[in-house]
Amino acid sequence: MRSRLSLTLVVVSLLQCTRASTFLATYSGYDYYKVQASGPMTSANVKVTCEAAGYLTPCPGDGSCDYTTPDCVQTGLTDCGHPMGDLARVLCSDSVAQCPALDGTYIYMGDWSNGDACGVEYNDYCAYGGSH
Repeated sequence: MRSRLSLTLVVVSLLQCTRASTFLATYSGYDYYKVQASGPMTSANVKVTCEAAGYLTPCPGDGSCDYTTPDCVQTGLTDCGHPMGDLARVLCSDSVAQCPALDGTYIYMGDWSNGDACGVEYNDYCAYGGSH
């Protein structure tokens, strides 16, 4: 049985009331979903959104990653220097910025850039979530 996991989020209207999700990929035994969210894409908001949707909040890397904290779950992602890189290779056989399936998505990044999550916006990789 696979564990359900939300890795990424899409910014939507503040009027959004439901937490729709879209399956992205299976990696290292976990299913990853894109989940709709509202508000700035901070790591705290990513975590709250994942939990509200019934998913785990994945860490961007293993235990040696500076952005892995007790607030996220280690799921087998290992590319700490390029968060979501593992998924981009599965989804698109390419880099994160060149993977359309990850456009508009964010990942939890504990202790990074004043609490921002790291995201993909219009080929801008590791966009600061607090400004989106």
